[in-house]
Amino acid sequence: MSRRNLPESGDLVIGTVKRIFDHGVYVDLDEYEDLQAYCHVSEVSSTWVRNIRNVMRIGKKVVGRVMRIKAEQIDISIKRVSDGLKRSKVEEWKKYKTGLTLLEMAATRRKINLETARSEVEDLLTDFHGSLFNAFEEALFRGEIAFTEAEVSEEWASTLTSIAKKNLTIPKVEITRDLEIICWESNGITLIKNALQEAEKARSDIEAEDAELSMDVFVRGAPMYRFKIHARDYELAEGLMSRVVETVETYLTDYKASVKVVEVKS
Repeated sequence: MSRRNLPESGDLVIGTVKRIFDHGVYVDLDEYEDLQAYCHVSEVSSTWVRNIRNVMRIGKKVVGRVMRIKAEQIDISIKRVSDGLKRSKVEEWKKYKTGLTLLEMAATRRKINLETARSEVEDLLTDFHGSLFNAFEEALFRGEIAFTEAEVSEEWASTLTSIAKKNLTIPKVEITRDLEIICWESNGITLIKNALQEAEKARSDIEAEDAELSMDVFVRGAPMYRFKIHARDYELAEGLMSRVVETVETYLTDYKASVKVVEVKS
């Protein structure tokens, strides 16, 4: 999310319904100062709208896609945004607001006004980390370097890191996978044991701090072995699990053995 003065065609925007007419609604765009968009009644809903006031109300939050920008008019479509994209946009907006609140707290601590703070910090962090919130979250794992590597001053980095660690918690997800490992060799038990030991070493192949990624291995009873992974996000967790499976399969490739991922039912 950037600090552009205007959205671009195709962008998703979040806004608040301010005026309702039979022909459409006017929406204040929350991400932009003093900017309003119009959504024609034909673009409000994917189903026929008999009375626009049955689906729209003053103060309702909506997510729209920018269709046209002409002179002073911005036209959006609400119906052309899937439920999944709506949820994603709302989550992005919430994170943006949280990041801005944290920046304001840091500015207050340094006795600097918010606009100065935004000009000195926000654009640099958005360009480097993708968003202000991402930078704060990264600081939970990597400390001040998350800010200094984006060319933010050391004074800001120290304050921002302190604010992040005081007000945010380290995000964690968990995945659980079972591996069915069967080996028909005479020393099969030993081979499986060695394969599992190699699998545990796979964690070191993933570049992530200890707070970001951890793994536990349990014997459920031969031939089932359970891997429980905690990570900062699902992509990291699934990446490690894929590496585990690859490691076990590679180790046993020259032996009469089979390796299969078994779904863990909740």
